[in-house]
Amino acid sequence: MIRLRMSLASALLGLATAAAYAQQDVLAYLPAESAVRAAIIDSPGLQAARSRKEALAQRAQAIQAGSAEVSWRSSFQRRRLPATQEQFGEFTLGLERPLRLWGKSAMDASVATQTEAFAEVEYADALHEASRELIKLWFSHRRALSDHQNAADSLALADSLRQAAAARLKQGELSQLDASLAQAEWQRAQATLALAQAQSQAAAATLARRYPGLTQVAAGPLPSLPDISDTLEALRPMFMDKNHELRMLRLDAERQRLAAERLALDRRPDPTVGVFVARDRGGAEQIAGVSLSIAFPGAGRIAQARAALAEAQTASDKVRAIEPQLSAGFEATYLQFRHKRLAAEQLRAAAEQQNLAESKSRRAFGLGEQTLSELLQIARTASAWRHDAELMHLDAAELSALIRLDLHQIWDFDEAVTPQ
Repeated sequence: MIRLRMSLASALLGLATAAAYAQQDVLAYLPAESAVRAAIIDSPGLQAARSRKEALAQRAQAIQAGSAEVSWRSSFQRRRLPATQEQFGEFTLGLERPLRLWGKSAMDASVATQTEAFAEVEYADALHEASRELIKLWFSHRRALSDHQNAADSLALADSLRQAAAARLKQGELSQLDASLAQAEWQRAQATLALAQAQSQAAAATLARRYPGLTQVAAGPLPSLPDISDTLEALRPMFMDKNHELRMLRLDAERQRLAAERLALDRRPDPTVGVFVARDRGGAEQIAGVSLSIAFPGAGRIAQARAALAEAQTASDKVRAIEPQLSAGFEATYLQFRHKRLAAEQLRAAAEQQNLAESKSRRAFGLGEQTLSELLQIARTASAWRHDAELMHLDAAELSALIRLDLHQIWDFDEAVTPQ
């Protein structure tokens, strides 16, 4: 029994270590969490989300307090008796207030509580969506930097070939046509580099405008390709349980259901109770009393209650409709990650083989055993395959980061970030 427990503990420790290692692989591609938190909180989108949350909180307080207000009523009049020609000043003063009966006060409190819960989840969803957008912009920047680096490497290669071709042309070992080809390849590489540099700067500017304060992507080789050890069947329930959009729709459906029940209670009118005092015949008569008025409900209240019930049913139908869509979307992302990760490994292996072919082709060109056009074709292919492998590597890393984010395994700011 002791050995069994130790084996189970070792297995669980191994799984936890593997999950933590995979998570660390993902974080190696991303900016520091503290910088991400600060950038997201300061972004314009989150400022609007905070305002929206505050508005819903105030609306919830208004719902709980109710719309009933104390009314002040007063009337002033002058009485004249024609027979005696007497005149008297008279007035009536009163206070009135509707009463919430039939369980309306408790129902308003439930609607208010549900509204506050909806506001919290909506704000958390705004945080999550901002994190998703940041990841996509960050990897777009990384891909643009990869394009720029690939163009710079191609230019360096083209320049070295151009210089070598010029030297061999002087020695009579190369034709003018091959030298012209080398010059044209160098000019093409310059144009490609200029375009890649512009795209890289545009991607960096977009990221800086949307989320200021983030440091630039560090240059250097890519980290190891991240992996996800869990199966789709194991991750799907976790995703559905933590999905903000689904939780928002469920809370909104429940909120609208409660609001419909509340409107149905309005078919029973609330009495308005008041107290008043009056002074008649110049003070000869002092009157104090209680007033009661009841508004009889019309067809409008019935129609509003039925409309609210239909809207609540629509919200419930949306929940049932979105569940399979979210599940299918997560499955598609997971499968894309699996296939792109495999493709990245295969492209990397192919690029390594093409690099060997490029090295052999350079030696053959130096020995005069291969033409410059053949070398250029092999070099272009090697450069394209290296670049394709790196882009596929970044695509797989981005999908891995998005999956980990949706599972709340990275950047879980729901509880850590408190709006100011």
